[in-house]
Amino acid sequence: MATAKGLFPSSVFHVVNVLNNFKDNEGNFKESVVSDVGGMFSLYESAHMRVHGEDKLNEALAFTTNTHLQSAANYTSYPFAEQVIHALNQPIRKGLPRLEAMHYFLVYQADVSHNKALLKLAKVDFNLLQKLHQK
Repeated sequence: MATAKGLFPSSVFHVVNVLNNFKDNEGNFKESVVSDVGGMFSLYESAHMRVHGEDKLNEALAFTTNTHLQSAANYTSYPFAEQVIHALNQPIRKGLPRLEAMHYFLVYQADVSHNKALLKLAKVDFNLLQKLHQK
């Protein structure tokens, strides 16, 4: 009989074990995680990659969603707050890639530290592919 470890790459178990670094001795997520909104957002998006039976990722999703990210969206600045609100309504993984890219263009463009050349290249690529599909 195959064990779970035999069915999944060892990297999957490593990622789940990394989540233990964010927990206290009682198995609850540390409150210090709440102050890192970017980290919480990444954890939220990563948790959506889970499959049935991944209890630790289910816990991570519940922890980040239940009021933590919702309240964080109220006190973060515009581009990032918009990204968080959008992801709470529809996680990136569950959206259509081209529509998510269009939304991200707006968010990334509003970020003062965006790379103008990279943004322009992404928009040109997006528009070329759109023209290709229209033919």
